[in-house]
Amino acid sequence: MTGKAIIIAVLAVFLMTSACWAFGGLGGGGGTGASVPVDLLLPDPPRNVTATPGKGMATVNFEPPKSDGGSPVTYYTVKSIPRGIVVKGAKSPMTVQGLSNGKTYAFTVTASNSVGTGLASSPSNCVTPGESD
Repeated sequence: MTGKAIIIAVLAVFLMTSACWAFGGLGGGGGTGASVPVDLLLPDPPRNVTATPGKGMATVNFEPPKSDGGSPVTYYTVKSIPRGIVVKGAKSPMTVQGLSNGKTYAFTVTASNSVGTGLASSPSNCVTPGESD
């Protein structure tokens, strides 16, 4: 091997073992108490989404996701179908205002954590806000 090839080979071996060593893995060393990296994931969809109509509005109830992905849920987003009216909040129930009386709506809910926003829930039951509600 030439001098340049030897330096590259030594550098490659160092880089392959240093990451394991730094996290206390297979490369040896690592000292006691070294933390293991944790993979954080997006939260699961919220569950059991239901809606109750009101006058020009609907109240949307839901249960938290089964898994928060390893990072607490920071907020929820309710979206109307149709019109895509969006409301954000910290917990259930949430009120969606600005709906047209006599028009039928359903709603989906997403959960967001420090990683991002998870998949939308299954749609809620359909509701029709009305003047008599």
